[in-house]
Amino acid sequence: MPAMADDDFVLSLKKELNRSQRTVTPGGEEDTSHRAATNQRLLQDLWEVHNQFEELSVHLTIEPSQTLFATFVEYPQKWTFKENFDFGAVKTIELHDRTPGWLGYTLRFWYYRTPEGKSHLRAIYEWCEGESYHKYTGWMRMMNQAVLYDAAEDAIDFRALHPVLKDVVVSWYNSHLQRSPESFMGHLKDRFPKGAAYAKESYR
Repeated sequence: MPAMADDDFVLSLKKELNRSQRTVTPGGEEDTSHRAATNQRLLQDLWEVHNQFEELSVHLTIEPSQTLFATFVEYPQKWTFKENFDFGAVKTIELHDRTPGWLGYTLRFWYYRTPEGKSHLRAIYEWCEGESYHKYTGWMRMMNQAVLYDAAEDAIDFRALHPVLKDVVVSWYNSHLQRSPESFMGHLKDRFPKGAAYAKESYR
Protein backbone atom coordinates (compact mmCIF):
# COMPACT_ATOMS: atom_id res chain seq x y z
CA MET A 1 0.00 0.00 0.00
CA PRO A 2 1.56 3.33 -1.03
CA ALA A 3 2.32 5.86 1.67
CA MET A 4 -0.32 8.56 1.91
CA ALA A 5 0.47 12.23 2.08
CA ASP A 6 0.21 13.71 5.57
CA ASP A 7 -2.44 16.44 5.40
CA ASP A 8 -2.66 16.97 9.19
CA PHE A 9 -6.29 15.79 9.15
CA VAL A 10 -6.36 14.60 12.75
CA LEU A 11 -4.63 17.69 14.11
CA SER A 12 -6.79 20.12 12.15
CA LEU A 13 -9.95 18.20 13.10
CA LYS A 14 -9.12 18.44 16.80
CA LYS A 15 -8.53 22.18 16.48
CA GLU A 16 -11.87 22.71 14.75
CA LEU A 17 -13.79 20.63 17.29
CA ASN A 18 -12.14 22.45 20.19
CA ARG A 19 -13.00 25.77 18.55
CA SER A 20 -16.64 24.68 18.19
CA GLN A 21 -16.76 23.65 21.83
CA ARG A 22 -15.38 27.01 22.98
CA THR A 23 -17.97 28.79 20.83
CA VAL A 24 -20.88 26.91 22.37
CA THR A 25 -19.63 26.94 25.97
CA PRO A 26 -17.24 29.73 27.00
CA GLY A 27 -13.98 28.30 28.24
CA GLY A 28 -14.81 24.95 26.64
CA GLU A 29 -16.71 23.86 29.76
CA GLU A 30 -20.28 24.20 30.90
CA ASP A 31 -20.98 26.16 34.06
CA THR A 32 -22.99 23.71 36.16
CA SER A 33 -23.02 25.61 39.47
CA HIS A 34 -26.40 27.23 38.76
CA ARG A 35 -27.74 23.94 37.38
CA ALA A 36 -26.74 22.13 40.57
CA ALA A 37 -28.94 24.41 42.67
CA THR A 38 -31.85 24.05 40.22
CA ASN A 39 -31.55 20.26 40.23
CA GLN A 40 -31.46 20.11 44.01
CA ARG A 41 -34.70 22.07 44.17
CA LEU A 42 -36.34 19.83 41.54
CA LEU A 43 -35.23 16.66 43.31
CA GLN A 44 -36.47 17.99 46.64
CA ASP A 45 -39.85 18.85 45.10
CA LEU A 46 -40.26 15.53 43.30
CA TRP A 47 -39.19 13.48 46.30
CA GLU A 48 -41.92 15.19 48.32
CA VAL A 49 -44.42 14.30 45.57
CA HIS A 50 -43.14 10.71 45.75
CA ASN A 51 -43.76 10.63 49.50
CA GLN A 52 -47.29 12.03 49.21
CA PHE A 53 -48.22 9.33 46.68
CA GLU A 54 -46.63 6.62 48.84
CA GLU A 55 -49.06 7.57 51.63
CA LEU A 56 -51.81 6.65 49.16
CA SER A 57 -49.99 3.33 48.44
CA VAL A 58 -49.20 4.57 44.93
CA HIS A 59 -45.63 3.64 44.05
CA LEU A 60 -43.54 6.15 42.13
CA THR A 61 -39.84 5.89 41.33
CA ILE A 62 -37.44 8.78 40.85
CA GLU A 63 -34.42 9.06 38.55
CA PRO A 64 -31.70 9.66 39.50
CA SER A 65 -32.41 7.26 42.35
CA GLN A 66 -32.72 8.64 45.87
CA THR A 67 -29.92 6.26 46.86
CA LEU A 68 -27.59 8.38 44.72
CA PHE A 69 -28.52 11.90 45.82
CA ALA A 70 -29.82 11.50 49.39
CA THR A 71 -28.66 10.24 52.79
CA PHE A 72 -31.56 9.13 54.95
CA VAL A 73 -31.80 9.49 58.71
CA GLU A 74 -35.35 8.15 58.69
CA TYR A 75 -36.71 6.92 55.34
CA PRO A 76 -38.42 8.51 53.48
CA GLN A 77 -39.03 11.82 55.28
CA LYS A 78 -35.79 12.74 57.07
CA TRP A 79 -32.88 13.12 54.70
CA THR A 80 -30.11 15.39 53.42
CA PHE A 81 -28.40 15.82 50.07
CA LYS A 82 -25.18 13.85 49.61
CA GLU A 83 -22.19 16.16 49.41
CA ASN A 84 -20.32 13.91 46.98
CA PHE A 85 -23.09 13.74 44.35
CA ASP A 86 -22.54 15.86 41.24
CA PHE A 87 -25.92 17.62 40.97
CA GLY A 88 -24.69 19.84 38.16
CA ALA A 89 -24.06 16.82 35.93
CA VAL A 90 -27.70 15.66 36.03
CA LYS A 91 -29.40 16.38 32.71
CA THR A 92 -32.70 14.52 33.21
CA ILE A 93 -34.92 14.11 36.27
CA GLU A 94 -37.96 11.80 36.10
CA LEU A 95 -40.79 10.59 38.29
CA HIS A 96 -42.34 7.33 37.01
CA ASP A 97 -45.72 5.91 37.98
CA ARG A 98 -45.38 2.14 38.60
CA THR A 99 -49.05 1.46 39.32
CA PRO A 100 -50.71 -1.25 37.17
CA GLY A 101 -52.69 0.50 34.45
CA TRP A 102 -50.43 3.56 34.58
CA LEU A 103 -47.61 2.20 32.42
CA GLY A 104 -45.58 4.97 30.83
CA TYR A 105 -46.93 7.81 32.96
CA THR A 106 -43.88 9.97 33.63
CA LEU A 107 -43.14 13.50 34.82
CA ARG A 108 -39.85 14.55 33.20
CA PHE A 109 -37.50 17.53 33.39
CA TRP A 110 -34.53 17.75 31.07
CA TYR A 111 -31.99 20.22 29.70
CA TYR A 112 -31.52 20.74 25.99
CA ARG A 113 -29.90 23.22 23.63
CA THR A 114 -31.80 25.34 21.16
CA PRO A 115 -30.54 25.67 17.56
CA GLU A 116 -28.97 28.95 18.70
CA GLY A 117 -26.97 27.09 21.35
CA LYS A 118 -28.89 28.36 24.39
CA SER A 119 -29.53 25.92 27.25
CA HIS A 120 -33.19 25.39 28.20
CA LEU A 121 -35.06 23.39 30.82
CA ARG A 122 -38.26 21.70 29.67
CA ALA A 123 -40.87 19.92 31.79
CA ILE A 124 -43.31 17.48 30.22
CA TYR A 125 -45.78 14.86 31.34
CA GLU A 126 -45.75 11.74 29.17
CA TRP A 127 -48.29 8.95 29.07
CA CYS A 128 -49.26 5.87 27.08
CA GLU A 129 -52.51 6.13 25.16
CA GLY A 130 -52.92 2.53 24.14
CA GLU A 131 -51.08 -0.07 22.11
CA SER A 132 -51.24 -1.15 18.50
CA TYR A 133 -49.74 -4.02 16.54
CA HIS A 134 -47.37 -3.27 13.65
CA LYS A 135 -46.44 -5.87 11.08
CA TYR A 136 -42.68 -5.30 11.18
CA THR A 137 -42.14 -4.03 14.74
CA GLY A 138 -44.76 -5.92 16.75
CA TRP A 139 -46.70 -4.36 19.61
CA MET A 140 -45.98 -0.67 20.14
CA ARG A 141 -47.11 1.73 22.84
CA MET A 142 -48.44 5.05 21.56
CA MET A 143 -46.85 7.80 23.69
CA ASN A 144 -48.12 11.36 24.07
CA GLN A 145 -46.75 14.39 25.89
CA ALA A 146 -48.02 17.63 27.39
CA VAL A 147 -45.54 20.50 27.66
CA LEU A 148 -45.74 21.90 31.18
CA TYR A 149 -42.88 24.39 31.28
CA ASP A 150 -40.03 25.60 29.10
CA ALA A 151 -37.52 28.33 29.92
CA ALA A 152 -33.92 29.33 29.30
CA GLU A 153 -31.73 27.81 31.99
CA ASP A 154 -30.64 31.25 33.20
CA ALA A 155 -34.28 32.38 33.48
CA ILE A 156 -35.88 29.47 35.37
CA ASP A 157 -38.51 30.84 37.74
CA PHE A 158 -39.80 28.47 40.40
CA ARG A 159 -42.56 30.96 41.25
CA ALA A 160 -43.92 30.25 37.74
CA LEU A 161 -43.04 26.55 37.71
CA HIS A 162 -44.50 25.57 41.09
CA PRO A 163 -48.15 26.45 40.30
CA VAL A 164 -47.90 24.33 37.14
CA LEU A 165 -46.33 21.45 39.04
CA LYS A 166 -49.01 21.69 41.73
CA ASP A 167 -51.78 21.65 39.11
CA VAL A 168 -50.39 18.49 37.51
CA VAL A 169 -49.67 16.66 40.77
CA VAL A 170 -53.14 17.38 42.24
CA SER A 171 -54.85 16.12 39.08
CA TRP A 172 -52.56 13.06 38.98
CA TYR A 173 -53.30 12.33 42.65
CA ASN A 174 -57.06 12.78 42.24
CA SER A 175 -57.06 10.46 39.24
CA HIS A 176 -55.52 7.76 41.42
CA LEU A 177 -58.18 8.32 44.05
CA GLN A 178 -60.83 7.93 41.34
CA ARG A 179 -58.88 5.07 39.69
CA SER A 180 -59.25 6.94 36.41
CA PRO A 181 -56.12 7.55 34.31
CA GLU A 182 -58.44 8.84 31.58
CA SER A 183 -59.50 11.85 33.63
CA PHE A 184 -55.86 12.82 34.09
CA MET A 185 -55.16 12.46 30.36
CA GLY A 186 -58.13 14.70 29.67
CA HIS A 187 -56.83 17.31 32.09
CA LEU A 188 -53.39 17.33 30.49
CA LYS A 189 -54.86 17.71 27.01
CA ASP A 190 -57.16 20.54 28.05
CA ARG A 191 -54.67 22.45 30.16
CA PHE A 192 -51.30 22.22 28.36
CA PRO A 193 -49.82 22.41 24.85
CA LYS A 194 -49.34 19.12 23.05
CA GLY A 195 -45.79 17.81 22.94
CA ALA A 196 -44.25 15.00 20.93
CA ALA A 197 -46.18 11.85 19.99
CA TYR A 198 -44.31 8.66 19.11
CA ALA A 199 -44.44 4.87 19.15
CA LYS A 200 -42.41 2.92 21.70
CA GLU A 201 -41.70 -0.81 21.89
CA SER A 202 -44.19 -2.53 24.18
CA TYR A 203 -42.03 -5.34 25.66
CA ARG A 204 -44.93 -7.74 25.93
